[in-house]
Amino acid sequence: ILVIVAVTLLTTAIHPHIVHSFSTQQPVCNYRRRHLNLPFLRSSTRTSSDVTSAIDNAADLERMEALKCSILSSIASDEDIDGPNTSSTAWTECYGDRGGGTLDPSYSYAFHSVFRALRCNAGEALGWRGAPFHLKSEELQQALGGRGLEGCFTYDDLEQALIDDFLDAGRGTDDARKGWKMAAVSNPRDSSFQGARMTSSDVDAALRKGTVIFNAIGAHVPSLALPSLALTDAACLPCATNMYVTHPGRKTSAPPHTDRQDVVVVQSQGMKRWRVFSPPEGKHRPDADPYARGKGNDDLPSHRLKNEGGRLLLSVDVEAGDVLFIPAGFPHTTSTEGCCTDDDVKEVTSIHLTFNVETHVWDLNYLSLRRTALKRARVNDVLELQRSGANEIEAYVGPVNSLPPLLREGLMTNLPLDFLRVDAVGGECAAAVAERLAELSTQVDSNSAQMVPESTWMEAVNVVRTQGKELLEVHRDMYLAAIEEGEVRASERDMTDHIRDGDALPRMTQEQMGRLSLFRVPTFYDKIDQIKKVLSEWCSAGYLIQSGGDNSMDLPEDWATSLPLKVGDEVEAYLGGAYFDATVTSIKGTLYDVMYFDGDVGKELARAEIRLLKPPPKDGGSIINGVDTSKMTKKELKKWKKKQGIK
Repeated sequence: ILVIVAVTLLTTAIHPHIVHSFSTQQPVCNYRRRHLNLPFLRSSTRTSSDVTSAIDNAADLERMEALKCSILSSIASDEDIDGPNTSSTAWTECYGDRGGGTLDPSYSYAFHSVFRALRCNAGEALGWRGAPFHLKSEELQQALGGRGLEGCFTYDDLEQALIDDFLDAGRGTDDARKGWKMAAVSNPRDSSFQGARMTSSDVDAALRKGTVIFNAIGAHVPSLALPSLALTDAACLPCATNMYVTHPGRKTSAPPHTDRQDVVVVQSQGMKRWRVFSPPEGKHRPDADPYARGKGNDDLPSHRLKNEGGRLLLSVDVEAGDVLFIPAGFPHTTSTEGCCTDDDVKEVTSIHLTFNVETHVWDLNYLSLRRTALKRARVNDVLELQRSGANEIEAYVGPVNSLPPLLREGLMTNLPLDFLRVDAVGGECAAAVAERLAELSTQVDSNSAQMVPESTWMEAVNVVRTQGKELLEVHRDMYLAAIEEGEVRASERDMTDHIRDGDALPRMTQEQMGRLSLFRVPTFYDKIDQIKKVLSEWCSAGYLIQSGGDNSMDLPEDWATSLPLKVGDEVEAYLGGAYFDATVTSIKGTLYDVMYFDGDVGKELARAEIRLLKPPPKDGGSIINGVDTSKMTKKELKKWKKKQGIK
């Protein structure tokens, strides 16, 4: 023990930042000692390198346990805090009995309590400066006064959702050595509406091959709309919910990968084994998006992750009713190998929900805000890849990953969650953000920062803040619409259950079909597209101010869907009823492959399913019929002109 103490003191002397990182943490919980399972306390035969490794692990554990203690304390207190975050009791009184006709109010309170506690501790939890934590079901129930989250959404609920609606899902690959990719789950039986609906049989067949993923399911399934609304309200941020379903016995249900979102994982049914790592160092792979590692064509096996500086932080079995939090950019992998098997596989199938804090999805970080200001001022961005078609998916790739670690971390930091508040606190937060933005931009490149008018920093902040508030309201409306639909369905079910024909899918009326999420949700995505378009136009307007001209006359009216595409182009691509930011990665005749903003891959999309985000740059005679020909060789230009009928 004396040797361990001496080594610890020496490590602290060499690394004073270790002491600083804990100087603002909450006091250690008394129960922590029951959960610490330090390797160097279990064995007396370790080498000196093992001892050092164990101490590093102990420091990580200390930080995670301090955060966990603070989270549980916030859950138990349920005090009102200033601004839009009322207590969970007050929120549940307003919304708790509106669970789409199926969600028990006790779940509503539990969800909001967890999300509200995360909001109270956002500075210590979110992003690269954050830390993961694991709340066991019994710990959560104790903090919630007996309430819990076990069984909040079961396989029976999933089967009912498939009956009630027209849902879509993907199946993830399970090769731990390769990047995570998606395959279709639905298997249409014929061209009719009824034949095209995904069934529980389709899901069962897909589960035999891998994990089934329902993206944005909170917008589609009424009973999950209420917890999605709870997170959106608690975080004061547009948020989303995904669901992952996995049979027991899968050696790898998700290979090592990172996500753009900070995620709250709620294990509703079954069990899943998680391993969570610290973020890899950017210098090893500056060409890789740190928020989409291990996806698409970027392989991230465990040995590579370790070589790039990723440390194992958690290795836990997350059981029904447990909550796991993983900050954005922290690699993780999952498995159901060794999980309990039963004659009734349905009962032990793992179901977990991920509630996504989507600051980076909506560009609410300093890197994206800096890029917006530079675009408005038409100042060259030294962090942007110097190649045609660099876009949002490449915003986190290239020179930014070669910056000094603290500066890179500062740029990637999410904007404070008070940023979208509509009161005076939100305004004060915006002013502080603008000041910090100018400071970080100067640290990146003082020359480009000086070229931006001082007022532009604040203008960019205000425009992004306005967009964020509008997106927040659209998300709230989307979840409230789903909740209302659930209440209607519950009423209809009460009136028709006695005439249901066995296990056959009930026939829908024309009016019921019109209310399906297949038609309801895209109307909200269209509003989101329009809001994003306003910001894009604001950035582009800076060009008109600088040039005093307008190149719109050179472009056809339908340029977004008609101009030729090239690999690397900045686009929006269709996926599941809406358009999402993507990059063109491959062109095969008239079909296009894309990579979406979160690293997912789309294959063989038609041109009509892809929209350019911005017109080609104005560049004298190199713009012909709205097409930038500046990078074509003479032979390519001649061939292209001939194809277009241009002499």
